[in-house]
Amino acid sequence: QYVTSDPNVFLKTDPFPAYNNDEGTAILSTYTGEILDLFTYSEDMHYPLLNYVDGVSLERINFESPTDNRNNWHSAAESVGFGTPGVRNSQFTESSPDAEDQIMVEPEIFSPDNDGYNDVVSIKYTFEQPGYNMTVDVYDAHGRLVRKLVNNEYLGTSGAVNWDGIQDDNTKAPVGIYVFYVQIFDLSGNVKHYKKTCVLAAKL
Repeated sequence: QYVTSDPNVFLKTDPFPAYNNDEGTAILSTYTGEILDLFTYSEDMHYPLLNYVDGVSLERINFESPTDNRNNWHSAAESVGFGTPGVRNSQFTESSPDAEDQIMVEPEIFSPDNDGYNDVVSIKYTFEQPGYNMTVDVYDAHGRLVRKLVNNEYLGTSGAVNWDGIQDDNTKAPVGIYVFYVQIFDLSGNVKHYKKTCVLAAKL
């Protein structure tokens, strides 16, 4: 049920053991029965703001932290379809005392004319910790809301939101300066606001 960019990285196991959604234990062992790792999970480990958890993967945040540390697990991000088989976990983070949350816009000038060059602008995010929800609104230079890009979406620790210059009324935005108003919050009550600008250009 998940999309993967590289299906060749999987090892087929038949039959694959079934796991209960509410609770269970996963054991990684050798053919001789030597236990290499063990993880006991329960449904209450999921992100509390999710309306449903069926089909939502629990992801390990940092592989250097103990497997049995409940704080080292988090629900996979909504922005990646709640699972990342074959690629890096959406909630993966490397502990760093100097790490900071970052919101960047690239490129600062884009031209959505479908010529294959800077047709979209990306709002790229990197968070120190998992568990953030994000809303992104696009305003024109007169302060008018032209596009609601993301509404309270549950995120991973890094990713991007793209805008192709199309407004909410399904028309192309005119040339000019646009402001991305980004709001993020977590369950601890931490709220952060960012304003980033870009220029929508066109060929003369």
